[in-house]
Amino acid sequence: MVDCIMVDPHRDGETFNIASSDIPLKKTDLVAGKCELVPPRDRTTVAVNVIDMLGEEVLVTKDISR
Repeated sequence: MVDCIMVDPHRDGETFNIASSDIPLKKTDLVAGKCELVPPRDRTTVAVNVIDMLGEEVLVTKDISR
């Protein structure tokens, strides 16, 4: 079970700056699992951090450019 999802559209490798997040208000609610961001004009790295109900987390990054 996923507890929360956070997105950093300009990952610099040091600081995770949350631009979008999906954190349910109640523990019984589920994350929507959908996030839409406007892609930047220049090359960037997008990072998505997923944390499960046990506190385990996974950070996935992807380099993108228009």
